[in-house]
Amino acid sequence: MPKLKRIIILILILLFVSIAVILGLNTSRDKFNKENISGNTPGNLFNGGLFSQLDDKIYFSNYKDDGALYVMDLNGIDFKKLSSDKAGHINVLGNYIYYIHNDKNSNNSKGVLEFNNSGIYRTNLKGNKIKVLYNDPCTYINVHGNYVYYQHYDKEEGLTFYSVKIDGSEEKQISKRPIIPISILDNILYYSKTENTNSISSMNLNDGSTNTLYSDENTYAPVVNGNFIYFISISDSYKIKRIHLDGSNPETIVEDSCSTFNISPEGKYLYYQVDDTKNNRICIMNLETGEVNTLLDGNYKQIHIAGNNVYFSDFNETKTYYLPIGGTNGISTFNPPVYK
Repeated sequence: MPKLKRIIILILILLFVSIAVILGLNTSRDKFNKENISGNTPGNLFNGGLFSQLDDKIYFSNYKDDGALYVMDLNGIDFKKLSSDKAGHINVLGNYIYYIHNDKNSNNSKGVLEFNNSGIYRTNLKGNKIKVLYNDPCTYINVHGNYVYYQHYDKEEGLTFYSVKIDGSEEKQISKRPIIPISILDNILYYSKTENTNSISSMNLNDGSTNTLYSDENTYAPVVNGNFIYFISISDSYKIKRIHLDGSNPETIVEDSCSTFNISPEGKYLYYQVDDTKNNRICIMNLETGEVNTLLDGNYKQIHIAGNNVYFSDFNETKTYYLPIGGTNGISTFNPPVYK
């Protein structure tokens, strides 16, 4: 073989190897998100984050398969299993799925602070490249921009508020208070203070500055939707109320005692579980007209809104139901397949 030809072949081989290395680096490099977008809705995260929508796909924890991570289309068909991990607090943003990895072998008799999970996991949208972002007990994760915000737990400090970057770096404590990060809008976190009175406050996540918005009541689970903050008033018989984002104009939306709620993305429909010990039921309210309809009598929880449907579970988590957003009839049992 002529010397020149051998040199050309060697150069081509080196070129192909270089291209392969570059492509390998590009595919393994962490892909970051746009700022000021979140991986799930506040209402879904308040209810456990078992469903999360990204574009035309819904990622969910399959109760039929011990909480394994699945994906389906917006109409609840075309299922695929992504991981056998028991997933909760699912966030899907950009190129990744984030979730709390729950321990399938946990003992349900554990105390409330003995978390049955083993950290925050991240995988690609195909579910085949898993990265551990945090490897200890935690709860309530919310991915906003390029950071995961979560409740951190250890035996020395108990529950505190932390963040970690989506590549697993920059882990830090933001506050020693056990702040629940379910509502983040434009890098402002809205939360109930966990002190003597659970007033609704805001925190600028850029600089850590805080502001008390509403301190007249003991509150729980502030959920931001549009220009309002919805919450459960502990001090007023667990009624559902709302205020404006600046804390003004408080008003009662649901007079009954409630345990959980969720709001459709456009802010038109409120779904809530009434727990008054006499006539427990799950309801829908049209927030534009005030019309209320009972969907089912009994005890229900884990109200999620994703795609075209509302999903909710019975109290013992033996069945999950669904119906179209805004509908009052046609409730069906959600029966996703189980794949190996």
